[in-house]
Amino acid sequence: MHVIAINSAPDRAELCEPGQAALERFVMGHQLQETTDSFVRDAVPGPDNAVLTIVEAFCQHLKSRCPHKSYKNDASRLRAFFGQVCDELRLGRPEGAATKSYPDKFAHVHVKVDFLEDVSPAMINRFISDRIREDTWSPKTANDFREVLHRLFAFAIRHHGFSTLDRRFLNPVTAVQRQREPAPQIRFLTLEQIEKQLRILEGHFVIRALVATYIYAGLRREEALWLTSEDMDLAKRIIRVQAKTIDGQNWQPKTRRNRAVPISERLLGILGKYQPTHPGIWFFSSPKGKRWHPDNFSQDLRRINKAHGVDWGCLDFRHTFGSQLAQKGESLYKIATLMGNSPAICQRHYAALIPETMHDTVEFPTAAARGLDCMTMRRGRDCGADSANRRRCIRESQTCSIARNPPRLPSTPSLGRRRTLKLKTACAPRSQNLAG
Repeated sequence: MHVIAINSAPDRAELCEPGQAALERFVMGHQLQETTDSFVRDAVPGPDNAVLTIVEAFCQHLKSRCPHKSYKNDASRLRAFFGQVCDELRLGRPEGAATKSYPDKFAHVHVKVDFLEDVSPAMINRFISDRIREDTWSPKTANDFREVLHRLFAFAIRHHGFSTLDRRFLNPVTAVQRQREPAPQIRFLTLEQIEKQLRILEGHFVIRALVATYIYAGLRREEALWLTSEDMDLAKRIIRVQAKTIDGQNWQPKTRRNRAVPISERLLGILGKYQPTHPGIWFFSSPKGKRWHPDNFSQDLRRINKAHGVDWGCLDFRHTFGSQLAQKGESLYKIATLMGNSPAICQRHYAALIPETMHDTVEFPTAAARGLDCMTMRRGRDCGADSANRRRCIRESQTCSIARNPPRLPSTPSLGRRRTLKLKTACAPRSQNLAG
């Protein structure tokens, strides 16, 4: 091992390893140290990297790009970690001059940091572990929380020049391991239960038409509540799920992709008898004639079903659509297209419901499957000491095999093939010709 003794200046360095290579390594080491010092100086947190500034800008970014429900869920996850550090994360809603406040159940566990650089992977790991242990977070909830933090730091890197103090990770959340999610447990209605649910809602015309749309079209809860009269084309039997802006409020599907869902005969019969109860643009309006709030609709549906001893909800109705199509034998790609999902999600939810089409694949080969020759050979082996009978059985098996697979006769070479053979023979070495 070579040792480099370094004094105050490079020209006075005592190089125990002679040669130009040692000097070059010494100079490169000084340059690397200067680069590291510059990186650390630049990474010192400044006013632009304060948690208040970045989190508030990130929330405004989410509000302008994400659906309202997705934004509220992401803001709730950020609030659980950072607390109410900005106006976008304040709990409560304005009610006139006053503000109705709500308790913060994570107030005792917020991570108190002034700058985003102070957040380390160990902090995030401890927070997630504590929430799983104390608040019984599911693996999916933990992964959703990790994902929104990863997007926050990615936003800070792009727009605020964030640089983590731990040079091993560009984004500190990459050092946080995802939780292993179990197989999804879905619940769906059978054909008899579908009829029972529709009978329960006989006297509630709007709710019955909505539930039928969820079951027979597979729409999400908000997708059906945002349908307008222009989206429902009963003449062409099409439901258009598309982005729209109404009264200054923007809405778009969860996957940000418009789609068209065909109306089945059963659903057409129900919607054909349905008439909107209030004039306006909404096809399914609330009792007040406005757009039905998703939580209010679920509450009304839950109250009616509870009175009849059932607890089915909108997610069960949506899974019913996918499950019934999968049991019918439709491809997962078609189901994903109709439901506005990715094929991977449909694979997780409905692959186990596809009809059993691989029974023949798991069967081992039998004598009948191998053909007559196997049966004949078995008869020849069972002939015992009668060698003449054994030879006769083997000859029969060979004859049957030749009859099924006749030998291929050599074909006459073409003109081009004959010329190639002549050229190869003419170009062969004389020693080979003499030997021939």
